Amino acid sequence: MHNLKLTESGKKKLEDELEYLKTVKRVEIKAALKSARAQGDLSENADYSAAKDDQSMTETRILELEQQLKTAVIIDDTSEADVFGINKTALVKFYDVGDEEEVTLVSSVEADAKNMKISIDSPLGKTLYKLRVGEKSTVSSPDGNYKVEVLKLLS
Repeated sequence: MHNLKLTESGKKKLEDELEYLKTVKRVEIKAALKSARAQGDLSENADYSAAKDDQSMTETRILELEQQLKTAVIIDDTSEADVFGINKTALVKFYDVGDEEEVTLVSSVEADAKNMKISIDSPLGKTLYKLRVGEKSTVSSPDGNYKVEVLKLLS
């Protein structure tokens, strides 16, 4: 398994989720199990079964988050003014469709393709990461290759 690349804000997002699961969610599940047990026969108790499933998924996610945070690599942004780095937004030209889009590079946990927040682990993100303004490059994606160019940095 490869190490998750995170920005400081991405790391904080995972830490907040972990804290919520450990403090709030565990308490809610314990209460649901207690309430379901009070109903009597557990063999045909849908509430008990649902709470046990919820508990299992929550504990799995807690372990996953702890592992990700333990092995995560914190990435620093480039301070070079004309280089497209993490947490920066740029106007990018997509030559395959002749279109220009505002793209923000983020870590995989912050990715949101609908809002053009592109993970640096995606084919597009890997190509754009550390690309200089005015530089063209080819994205190798499962849907085929296409050229992109960073026209200008917006932030």
